[in-house]
Amino acid sequence: MTTSIGNVAVLVADLERSERFYVDVLGLEVLTRISTPDVDEVIVGSADGGSNLMLARHRELGTGRGGGLWKIFVNTHDAAALYERACAAGAESVAAPTLLEQFHVTIAFVRDPDGHLLELGQVHA
Repeated sequence: MTTSIGNVAVLVADLERSERFYVDVLGLEVLTRISTPDVDEVIVGSADGGSNLMLARHRELGTGRGGGLWKIFVNTHDAAALYERACAAGAESVAAPTLLEQFHVTIAFVRDPDGHLLELGQVHA
């Protein structure tokens, strides 16, 4: 039996606002919508593969539960452009794009509308 992580779930204050940010700004796709009596969820990611992110809004719990989330890594082909697009859309800048030559990667950090730390990473060949 193979085990893998299907997605990471984060609680958000406004599901529609978060969906717009991850789809319109970061360029991910809505893969699935789930609605139960207790929670509404939107799973975003890429149909081409990779990890998925579940955005969740609990009706009774709100966003005060969970915690422990450090960051979400977002793969991109252009970290600088994605960083600029995110900041222009209102994301909080944490760190501008920086080339880490020893790892062959450019990274930048922003906070999404709910304050989750996003690491925008571009791997160089």
